Amino acid sequence: MTTGWRRRVLESHRAELDEWLANEDASEQDEDAVDSEQRAEWLSSVRRWNPDAQFHEELTIRLTGEEAGSGGLRFSVGNALLKPLQDGVTASTDEDIELELIGVSSGSTVLHVRPTTRPTDVDDGNTSTVETDSTESIGQAINVLFDAVKTVEARQDVSEWTPMLSSLSRLVSALDRFDLAVQLRWFSHDGSVSSSALTETGKQYVRELRKTHQEAFTRIQRRVFGRVTEMKLSGVAVIKPPASSAVTVKFEPGQITEVPWALGDEVHLVVEERRRLTRSGGRTVTEYLFLGMQGPSGELIVLGAPEDVPLDAPDVPVALIPESESESESDEHRA
Repeated sequence: MTTGWRRRVLESHRAELDEWLANEDASEQDEDAVDSEQRAEWLSSVRRWNPDAQFHEELTIRLTGEEAGSGGLRFSVGNALLKPLQDGVTASTDEDIELELIGVSSGSTVLHVRPTTRPTDVDDGNTSTVETDSTESIGQAINVLFDAVKTVEARQDVSEWTPMLSSLSRLVSALDRFDLAVQLRWFSHDGSVSSSALTETGKQYVRELRKTHQEAFTRIQRRVFGRVTEMKLSGVAVIKPPASSAVTVKFEPGQITEVPWALGDEVHLVVEERRRLTRSGGRTVTEYLFLGMQGPSGELIVLGAPEDVPLDAPDVPVALIPESESESESDEHRA
């Protein structure tokens, strides 16, 4: 092949090449955009042979700092960090979404987490519709959590994210305890990738908010007395007090099977009042999370705890009465 022939071929296609380059986006793309494009192209290719193909959803939690290790996770770090993250996801949706740790890798330490929804009662047997709805709600919950973290990082107005401030505050306390920073990345089933990070800037903003918006970081305990009218294995019980509306109480995964109740029983229990965002993010709703049962002397009996070591709880004999439990900064460091 002569040099002159190569030149003629290049010249014949130069106009097409110039047009293609002119239409290309020359702006610099961030890591999320690059990964999203690559995954979308791969998925598009695979779907030529399998139209139903999709990625497995995954949340990665990258911990950086001297205490992060290299591909390992100490129990003390995991216990302090994972519960606030779970609570943050819970506060961002009306679905019962659980985070499940499926792997740990290096860099410094990367936790691979799979979000799942707790089973609900389905009458029509249309499992495909249930799976689609669950996938959408999981993705939405993660995006709401990321938006809240980004708002904190930008030091912007957090009034929209008030239900999540308690969880973010406990997460910041855990990161402070071990001098860590955290980066979150969400890999969606459709190939898209999004991320959010909580750095020193965001952590400092949360510390300031604790001082100026203490009421937003306060958790409230309430007592519920009434008759059990409904129980679901998915983790929900309905309690009807004698002179007020029914109260729906939510349980941690698997916990409802441990309570010694039957339909129609009169029960005394202690719950934590929580607020969370609706799917649209426009308003908040109130939920009640089961903490334990009230003992004969007004003490809080936690499931699985020794019976001779009750936890104190003020004795206020009313169907649904608040008792303050301030979540101070020192309490969070002991949590």
